[in-house]
Amino acid sequence: MKALVLEAPGKLVMKDSPRPEPSAGEVLIKTAAATICTSDLNDIRFNPFGIELPMIMGHEGAGIVEAVGGGVAGLTVGDAVAAHPVIPCMRCATCKRGLPHLCDKMEHLGINRGGVFAEYFTIRADRVRKKPSHVSFAAAALMEPVCVCIEAVKRANVAEGGAALVIGDGPFGLMISNIICDMFPDSRSIISGTHDFKMAHARGAEKININKLPSHAAATAEIIKRAGGEGVGSAIICVGAPEALTTAIEVCRPRGTVCVFSAIHGNPPIDMLKIHIKELNICGSCNDMDFLDEAMAILAKDALADVITHELPIGEYEKAFELAGDKESGALKVCLLF
Repeated sequence: MKALVLEAPGKLVMKDSPRPEPSAGEVLIKTAAATICTSDLNDIRFNPFGIELPMIMGHEGAGIVEAVGGGVAGLTVGDAVAAHPVIPCMRCATCKRGLPHLCDKMEHLGINRGGVFAEYFTIRADRVRKKPSHVSFAAAALMEPVCVCIEAVKRANVAEGGAALVIGDGPFGLMISNIICDMFPDSRSIISGTHDFKMAHARGAEKININKLPSHAAATAEIIKRAGGEGVGSAIICVGAPEALTTAIEVCRPRGTVCVFSAIHGNPPIDMLKIHIKELNICGSCNDMDFLDEAMAILAKDALADVITHELPIGEYEKAFELAGDKESGALKVCLLF
Protein backbone atom coordinates (compact mmCIF):
# COMPACT_ATOMS: atom_id res chain seq x y z
CA MET A 1 0.00 0.00 0.00
CA LYS A 2 1.00 3.66 -0.33
CA ALA A 3 1.78 5.39 2.95
CA LEU A 4 3.30 8.63 4.24
CA VAL A 5 6.28 7.55 6.30
CA LEU A 6 8.36 9.73 8.60
CA GLU A 7 11.95 8.62 8.07
CA ALA A 8 13.65 11.43 10.02
CA PRO A 9 12.49 14.73 11.54
CA GLY A 10 11.36 16.87 8.63
CA LYS A 11 11.51 13.99 6.15
CA LEU A 12 8.03 12.70 5.31
CA VAL A 13 7.94 10.57 2.17
CA MET A 14 5.36 8.54 0.28
CA LYS A 15 6.50 4.96 -0.14
CA ASP A 16 5.26 1.42 -0.55
CA SER A 17 4.61 -0.27 2.80
CA PRO A 18 3.23 -3.68 3.75
CA ARG A 19 -0.54 -3.70 4.17
CA PRO A 20 -1.34 -4.50 7.82
CA GLU A 21 -3.61 -7.36 8.82
CA PRO A 22 -6.08 -7.16 11.71
CA SER A 23 -5.33 -9.17 14.82
CA ALA A 24 -8.03 -10.61 17.05
CA GLY A 25 -10.31 -7.82 18.22
CA GLU A 26 -9.18 -5.46 15.44
CA VAL A 27 -10.48 -4.25 12.11
CA LEU A 28 -8.67 -3.29 8.93
CA ILE A 29 -9.90 0.02 7.52
CA LYS A 30 -9.45 1.19 3.95
CA THR A 31 -8.79 4.88 4.43
CA ALA A 32 -11.14 7.32 2.73
CA ALA A 33 -10.13 10.56 4.44
CA ALA A 34 -7.56 11.74 6.97
CA THR A 35 -7.28 15.22 8.46
CA ILE A 36 -4.01 16.90 9.39
CA CYS A 37 -3.62 17.90 13.03
CA THR A 38 -1.31 20.54 14.45
CA SER A 39 0.31 17.76 16.46
CA ASP A 40 1.07 15.94 13.18
CA LEU A 41 2.97 19.01 12.01
CA ASN A 42 4.98 19.14 15.25
CA ASP A 43 5.67 15.40 15.22
CA ILE A 44 6.88 15.53 11.63
CA ARG A 45 9.09 18.59 12.13
CA PHE A 46 10.58 17.86 15.56
CA ASN A 47 9.56 14.36 16.74
CA PRO A 48 9.10 15.63 20.32
CA PHE A 49 7.76 12.28 21.60
CA GLY A 50 10.71 10.32 20.31
CA ILE A 51 8.70 8.26 17.81
CA GLU A 52 10.68 5.21 16.72
CA LEU A 53 11.31 5.83 13.03
CA PRO A 54 10.37 5.01 10.36
CA MET A 55 6.67 5.40 11.19
CA ILE A 56 3.48 5.81 9.15
CA MET A 57 2.04 9.07 10.42
CA GLY A 58 -1.46 10.44 10.98
CA HIS A 59 -4.16 9.79 13.56
CA GLU A 60 -7.43 11.43 12.41
CA GLY A 61 -9.04 9.04 9.92
CA ALA A 62 -12.21 7.50 8.52
CA GLY A 63 -12.92 4.87 5.92
CA ILE A 64 -14.48 1.50 5.07
CA VAL A 65 -14.04 -1.70 7.06
CA GLU A 66 -12.04 -4.00 4.76
CA ALA A 67 -11.51 -6.98 7.06
CA VAL A 68 -12.50 -8.05 10.57
CA GLY A 69 -10.33 -9.92 13.07
CA GLY A 70 -11.49 -12.71 15.31
CA GLY A 71 -13.90 -11.92 18.11
CA VAL A 72 -15.15 -8.64 16.66
CA ALA A 73 -18.89 -8.04 16.98
CA GLY A 74 -21.01 -5.20 15.64
CA LEU A 75 -18.78 -4.35 12.69
CA THR A 76 -18.80 -5.98 9.26
CA VAL A 77 -16.93 -5.58 6.00
CA GLY A 78 -18.28 -2.56 4.14
CA ASP A 79 -19.22 -0.49 7.19
CA ALA A 80 -18.34 3.20 6.89
CA VAL A 81 -16.56 4.19 10.10
CA ALA A 82 -14.39 6.70 11.94
CA ALA A 83 -11.51 5.71 14.18
CA HIS A 84 -10.23 7.03 17.51
CA PRO A 85 -6.43 6.79 17.55
CA VAL A 86 -5.91 6.40 21.31
CA ILE A 87 -5.88 2.74 22.38
CA PRO A 88 -5.71 2.27 26.16
CA CYS A 89 -4.49 -1.06 27.55
CA MET A 90 -7.33 -1.27 30.14
CA ARG A 91 -4.95 -3.13 32.48
CA CYS A 92 -2.56 -0.54 33.96
CA ALA A 93 -3.12 1.31 37.25
CA THR A 94 -4.30 4.47 35.50
CA CYS A 95 -6.84 2.59 33.36
CA LYS A 96 -8.12 0.80 36.45
CA ARG A 97 -8.58 4.19 38.13
CA GLY A 98 -11.07 5.04 35.39
CA LEU A 99 -8.69 7.20 33.36
CA PRO A 100 -7.94 5.08 30.28
CA HIS A 101 -7.32 8.19 28.16
CA LEU A 102 -4.19 8.73 30.28
CA CYS A 103 -3.13 5.08 30.04
CA ASP A 104 0.40 4.25 31.20
CA LYS A 105 0.89 1.85 28.26
CA MET A 106 -1.13 3.65 25.62
CA GLU A 107 -0.96 2.77 21.95
CA HIS A 108 -1.53 5.67 19.57
CA LEU A 109 -1.85 5.68 15.81
CA GLY A 110 1.03 7.54 14.22
CA ILE A 111 3.14 7.40 17.37
CA ASN A 112 3.77 3.78 18.32
CA ARG A 113 1.69 1.98 15.69
CA GLY A 114 1.00 2.68 12.04
CA GLY A 115 -1.14 5.74 11.38
CA VAL A 116 -3.90 6.79 9.00
CA PHE A 117 -1.83 8.56 6.34
CA ALA A 118 -1.94 5.29 4.42
CA GLU A 119 -4.30 3.38 2.18
CA TYR A 120 -5.06 0.97 5.04
CA PHE A 121 -4.70 0.94 8.82
CA THR A 122 -5.71 -1.37 11.66
CA ILE A 123 -7.31 -0.40 14.97
CA ARG A 124 -8.96 -2.13 17.89
CA ALA A 125 -12.65 -2.48 17.16
CA ASP A 126 -13.86 -0.72 20.32
CA ARG A 127 -12.13 2.46 19.08
CA VAL A 128 -14.34 2.60 15.98
CA ARG A 129 -17.78 4.08 15.41
CA LYS A 130 -20.06 3.82 12.38
CA LYS A 131 -20.60 7.10 10.62
CA PRO A 132 -24.07 8.36 9.70
CA SER A 133 -24.65 8.09 5.96
CA HIS A 134 -25.07 11.85 5.51
CA VAL A 135 -21.76 12.67 7.22
CA SER A 136 -18.84 12.85 4.78
CA PHE A 137 -15.71 10.82 5.37
CA ALA A 138 -13.78 14.08 5.75
CA ALA A 139 -16.11 15.24 8.53
CA ALA A 140 -16.12 11.80 10.15
CA ALA A 141 -12.31 11.99 10.38
CA LEU A 142 -12.92 14.78 12.91
CA MET A 143 -14.40 12.37 15.45
CA GLU A 144 -11.32 12.26 17.66
CA PRO A 145 -10.65 16.02 17.45
CA VAL A 146 -14.26 16.60 18.51
CA CYS A 147 -13.79 14.11 21.36
CA VAL A 148 -10.86 16.06 22.79
CA CYS A 149 -12.77 19.32 22.38
CA ILE A 150 -15.63 17.90 24.43
CA GLU A 151 -13.09 16.89 27.08
CA ALA A 152 -11.82 20.47 27.24
CA VAL A 153 -15.34 21.86 27.64
CA LYS A 154 -16.06 19.44 30.47
CA ARG A 155 -12.71 19.99 32.19
CA ALA A 156 -13.28 23.75 32.03
CA ASN A 157 -16.57 23.39 33.93
CA VAL A 158 -18.50 25.30 31.27
CA ALA A 159 -22.03 25.77 32.56
CA GLU A 160 -25.35 26.91 31.16
CA GLY A 161 -25.94 30.59 31.73
CA GLY A 162 -22.30 31.38 32.39
CA ALA A 163 -19.60 32.99 30.27
CA ALA A 164 -16.83 30.97 28.64
CA LEU A 165 -13.75 32.24 26.84
CA VAL A 166 -11.78 30.38 24.19
CA ILE A 167 -8.32 31.85 23.61
CA GLY A 168 -7.01 31.04 20.14
CA ASP A 169 -8.62 30.92 16.70
CA GLY A 170 -7.00 27.78 15.33
CA PRO A 171 -9.10 24.75 14.31
CA PHE A 172 -9.45 23.46 17.86
CA GLY A 173 -10.34 26.85 19.30
CA LEU A 174 -13.05 27.22 16.68
CA MET A 175 -14.42 23.73 17.25
CA ILE A 176 -14.46 24.20 21.03
CA SER A 177 -16.25 27.52 20.64
CA ASN A 178 -18.91 25.93 18.43
CA ILE A 179 -19.28 22.96 20.77
CA ILE A 180 -19.88 25.32 23.69
CA CYS A 181 -22.63 27.03 21.71
CA ASP A 182 -24.12 23.64 20.83
CA MET A 183 -23.97 22.14 24.33
CA PHE A 184 -24.83 25.31 26.25
CA PRO A 185 -27.04 27.50 24.06
CA ASP A 186 -27.85 29.85 26.95
CA SER A 187 -24.23 30.47 27.86
CA ARG A 188 -22.20 33.45 26.66
CA SER A 189 -19.41 32.21 24.41
CA ILE A 190 -16.44 34.46 23.63
CA ILE A 191 -13.46 33.74 21.40
CA SER A 192 -10.31 35.84 21.16
CA GLY A 193 -7.86 35.55 18.31
CA THR A 194 -5.91 37.41 15.67
CA HIS A 195 -7.66 36.51 12.40
CA ASP A 196 -11.15 37.72 11.53
CA PHE A 197 -11.45 35.19 8.69
CA LYS A 198 -10.82 32.33 11.12
CA MET A 199 -13.11 33.60 13.86
CA ALA A 200 -15.91 33.90 11.31
CA HIS A 201 -16.17 30.10 11.68
CA ALA A 202 -17.06 30.49 15.38
CA ARG A 203 -20.78 30.71 14.95
CA GLY A 204 -22.72 32.14 17.89
CA ALA A 205 -19.64 33.40 19.74
CA GLU A 206 -18.69 36.97 20.48
CA LYS A 207 -15.41 37.66 18.72
CA ILE A 208 -12.47 39.76 19.91
CA ASN A 209 -9.52 40.40 17.58
CA ILE A 210 -6.75 41.27 20.02
CA ASN A 211 -4.62 42.72 17.20
CA LYS A 212 -7.15 45.51 16.84
CA LEU A 213 -6.88 46.55 20.49
CA PRO A 214 -4.14 48.90 21.69
CA SER A 215 -2.78 46.84 24.58
CA HIS A 216 -3.02 43.68 26.62
CA ALA A 217 -4.91 45.61 29.29
CA ALA A 218 -7.43 46.74 26.70
CA ALA A 219 -7.93 43.15 25.55
CA THR A 220 -8.56 41.82 29.05
CA ALA A 221 -10.91 44.73 29.77
CA GLU A 222 -12.87 43.94 26.61
CA ILE A 223 -13.15 40.27 27.52
CA ILE A 224 -14.43 41.10 31.02
CA LYS A 225 -16.89 43.59 29.54
CA ARG A 226 -18.24 41.00 27.08
CA ALA A 227 -18.62 38.56 29.98
CA GLY A 228 -21.01 40.94 31.73
CA GLY A 229 -18.46 42.75 33.83
CA GLU A 230 -17.55 40.01 36.31
CA GLY A 231 -15.25 37.88 34.19
CA VAL A 232 -15.66 34.43 32.71
CA GLY A 233 -16.41 31.25 34.57
CA SER A 234 -14.30 29.19 32.17
CA ALA A 235 -11.24 30.05 30.06
CA ILE A 236 -9.89 27.45 27.63
CA ILE A 237 -6.39 28.05 26.27
CA CYS A 238 -6.10 26.85 22.66
CA VAL A 239 -2.79 28.47 21.79
CA GLY A 240 0.70 27.71 23.06
CA ALA A 241 1.59 31.32 23.92
CA PRO A 242 2.54 31.94 27.58
CA GLU A 243 0.65 35.25 27.59
CA ALA A 244 -2.57 33.30 27.01
CA LEU A 245 -2.21 31.83 30.49
CA THR A 246 -1.77 35.32 31.93
CA THR A 247 -4.90 36.50 30.14
CA ALA A 248 -6.95 33.52 31.31
CA ILE A 249 -6.01 34.08 34.95
CA GLU A 250 -6.80 37.79 34.71
CA VAL A 251 -10.23 37.44 33.11
CA CYS A 252 -11.56 34.55 35.20
CA ARG A 253 -14.07 35.45 37.88
CA PRO A 254 -13.66 34.04 41.42
CA ARG A 255 -13.80 30.23 41.49
CA GLY A 256 -13.40 30.19 37.70
CA THR A 257 -11.55 27.46 35.82
CA VAL A 258 -8.56 27.86 33.52
CA CYS A 259 -8.21 24.86 31.19
CA VAL A 260 -4.87 24.35 29.43
CA PHE A 261 -5.83 22.59 26.19
CA SER A 262 -2.80 23.54 24.08
CA ALA A 263 0.60 22.74 25.52
CA ILE A 264 2.48 25.80 26.79
CA HIS A 265 6.16 24.95 26.75
CA GLY A 266 8.73 26.14 29.22
CA ASN A 267 7.94 27.78 32.53
CA PRO A 268 5.55 30.68 31.89
CA PRO A 269 5.06 33.21 34.69
CA ILE A 270 1.95 32.52 36.79
CA ASP A 271 0.36 35.10 39.08
CA MET A 272 -0.10 32.85 42.10
CA LEU A 273 -1.56 35.72 44.12
CA LYS A 274 -4.50 36.02 41.71
CA ILE A 275 -5.00 32.26 41.79
CA HIS A 276 -5.00 32.37 45.60
CA ILE A 277 -7.25 35.41 45.99
CA LYS A 278 -9.79 34.30 43.37
CA GLU A 279 -9.57 30.60 44.31
CA LEU A 280 -9.10 29.66 40.68
CA ASN A 281 -8.95 26.13 39.35
CA ILE A 282 -6.23 25.38 36.79
CA CYS A 283 -6.42 22.09 34.93
CA GLY A 284 -5.03 20.35 31.89
CA SER A 285 -6.99 18.63 29.14
CA CYS A 286 -5.33 15.82 27.19
CA ASN A 287 -7.09 13.19 25.10
CA ASP A 288 -10.65 12.39 26.19
CA MET A 289 -12.73 10.10 28.35
CA ASP A 290 -14.30 8.13 25.48
CA PHE A 291 -16.66 10.73 24.04
CA LEU A 292 -16.86 8.88 20.71
CA ASP A 293 -20.65 8.66 20.65
CA GLU A 294 -21.12 12.27 21.76
CA ALA A 295 -18.66 13.43 19.11
CA MET A 296 -20.40 11.52 16.33
CA ALA A 297 -23.75 12.96 17.45
CA ILE A 298 -22.33 16.49 17.13
CA LEU A 299 -20.86 15.72 13.70
CA ALA A 300 -24.23 14.34 12.62
CA LYS A 301 -25.65 17.85 13.03
CA ASP A 302 -23.18 19.14 10.39
CA ALA A 303 -22.19 21.78 12.93
CA LEU A 304 -18.43 21.52 12.50
CA ALA A 305 -17.82 20.38 8.92
CA ASP A 306 -16.93 23.87 7.69
CA VAL A 307 -13.74 23.80 9.77
CA ILE A 308 -12.41 21.62 6.92
CA THR A 309 -11.42 24.31 4.46
CA HIS A 310 -9.26 22.28 2.06
CA GLU A 311 -9.51 18.75 0.66
CA LEU A 312 -6.64 17.41 -1.44
CA PRO A 313 -5.83 13.99 -2.90
CA ILE A 314 -3.13 12.05 -1.09
CA GLY A 315 -0.83 12.55 -4.08
CA GLU A 316 -0.72 16.26 -3.25
CA TYR A 317 0.31 15.67 0.36
CA GLU A 318 3.22 18.12 0.19
CA LYS A 319 0.87 20.95 -0.77
CA ALA A 320 -1.58 19.84 1.92
CA PHE A 321 1.04 20.01 4.66
CA GLU A 322 2.26 23.36 3.39
CA LEU A 323 -1.28 24.76 3.64
CA ALA A 324 -1.82 23.25 7.09
CA GLY A 325 1.41 24.72 8.41
CA ASP A 326 0.87 28.26 7.07
CA LYS A 327 -1.15 30.32 9.55
CA GLU A 328 -1.87 32.93 6.88
CA SER A 329 -2.95 30.50 4.16
CA GLY A 330 -6.64 30.64 5.05
CA ALA A 331 -6.56 26.92 5.87
CA LEU A 332 -8.10 25.57 9.05
CA LYS A 333 -8.37 21.80 8.82
CA VAL A 334 -6.79 20.26 5.72
CA CYS A 335 -8.05 16.83 4.66
CA LEU A 336 -6.25 14.19 2.58
CA LEU A 337 -8.55 12.11 0.38
CA PHE A 338 -7.66 8.55 -0.65
